[in-house]
Amino acid sequence: MNMQLMLGISISCYFISLLLICLYRDRINVKFFNGVFIFLDLVFYLCWNIATAQRGGLEDGFMTLENISPYMFTIIGLSIFMSEKVRSYAYSAVAFLCFGMFAALLISPEFHVLSSLDAEANFWYASEAVCHMLCSLFGIYLMITKQVKTDFAHWKKSIVFMWGSVTFGIALNLILDTTCFNMHPEHYRIYMLDIFRSFEATALAYYLGILVVLTIGMQIGHLMNRMLDKLHKKEPKNNNVPSPKNIQ
Repeated sequence: MNMQLMLGISISCYFISLLLICLYRDRINVKFFNGVFIFLDLVFYLCWNIATAQRGGLEDGFMTLENISPYMFTIIGLSIFMSEKVRSYAYSAVAFLCFGMFAALLISPEFHVLSSLDAEANFWYASEAVCHMLCSLFGIYLMITKQVKTDFAHWKKSIVFMWGSVTFGIALNLILDTTCFNMHPEHYRIYMLDIFRSFEATALAYYLGILVVLTIGMQIGHLMNRMLDKLHKKEPKNNNVPSPKNIQ
């Protein structure tokens, strides 16, 4: 299977699943499908780590703090152990990152691989693509099922969670000389790109980028819910129909 076919299948599965979620929003068993998403996330995230280990890229253990994507895949898996309050912050971040995760699904393969019709979609690429697809779909699902409201309170929670996580990673980098989120003072980059040529400017752009992506994701969820609310409007009750007691 070549790369473009793999991405085509992933995107098709994404939109078919999204359509089903929208159509059956009022009938979804939230507790059951939350478990389904978490289980699938754990399975395919494990596959991605196994594939990375086979490529010799897992010397420091799981990729949890390597970048935002693996961090969020880990957070989804750990959400079952979180308190309700912490889970609210985590799910807000997952929900509003839906746009960013979908974009990552499209651009995560290297350009020279993606542009080649003959490039093979190996185990590593496929498992990473499915992880991004599931994370984005789970985020939109959380908003459609109203587990995460597209309001200022949840938007603020998502920012606190993501900025706090990145700040914690940068603190580890300063103390332990690690490279969490690729924000080490001497080895900094945003998704393999060094654009701003200074750590301070790159870190600021990283924070602002997170803010923009979260805001876009919230707006997408808000627009989708508005459209679905109109489509799923319940028919008004007919008050003109007489009750059985009044029928003589």
